[in-house]
Amino acid sequence: MTAFHFGTHSLDYHDAGSGPLTLVLLPGWCESKTVFAPFSALASERYRVISFDWRGHGLSSCDDALSLGAEDLLADIHQLLAALQVESFVTLSVAHASWIAVALAELMPQQVKGLVFLDWIMTQPAPAFFQSVQQMQRPEQWLAARDALFAFWQGGVDHQPVKHHLTVEMAREDFRLWQAAGVAIEHAYRQYQSPLNRLSELGSPLPCRHIYSLDRDENYLRQQQVFATDHPFFSVLRLEHARTHLGILERPDEVYRAVVNFLGD
Repeated sequence: MTAFHFGTHSLDYHDAGSGPLTLVLLPGWCESKTVFAPFSALASERYRVISFDWRGHGLSSCDDALSLGAEDLLADIHQLLAALQVESFVTLSVAHASWIAVALAELMPQQVKGLVFLDWIMTQPAPAFFQSVQQMQRPEQWLAARDALFAFWQGGVDHQPVKHHLTVEMAREDFRLWQAAGVAIEHAYRQYQSPLNRLSELGSPLPCRHIYSLDRDENYLRQQQVFATDHPFFSVLRLEHARTHLGILERPDEVYRAVVNFLGD
């Protein structure tokens, strides 16, 4: 791994492979870039692949005085990509890191060629969702809220790499980070109502694909398919052989094939 130093902090990143197109992998809130390890091993045979830990996450700077707003994370990845001279890239973003991916596309319209979202809640969430993200922001409730998410995200299957990533790796992150995640996620849904609504408002839409596995509700899939019909820049794929929130870790081969298909390679 390599550290990119700027200002008073550093980002730990991994840069592998080569090619005219780069895949930039954005982990979700409260998780490290290890979620991408099996996928990166596959993808780096065809593409340049950059993964990293957000500030306050994993091996990156974790100073208690470090600001953890979504706008700070956006500024960091923008600076990292500029320093690495990444001229043409597609993002793969886990869950709510996808809000940052969309903002990055608006910030770097000449460089971003497409967006792949991984298990993002694309429609307006149910009230229980807001209750969960609000509990993440409370010192006396965040652990219970986190553990409930860990159980839910496993999708009723016993997949050891996914379980380890959730209950060991993500469990290392403290209240301050989970609180920041809850604030950012709640704010994004309050502001835009849903990711589909956010995408519909883009001035210059670019190719987007949602690849997911956890939510098997047919109506949820149908709403995205209807949106895709009305907005041809968007497409959706529900993985057939994955059931957890982390299809990219559960079935990296299936996600890799879906990404290659999306890119037309």
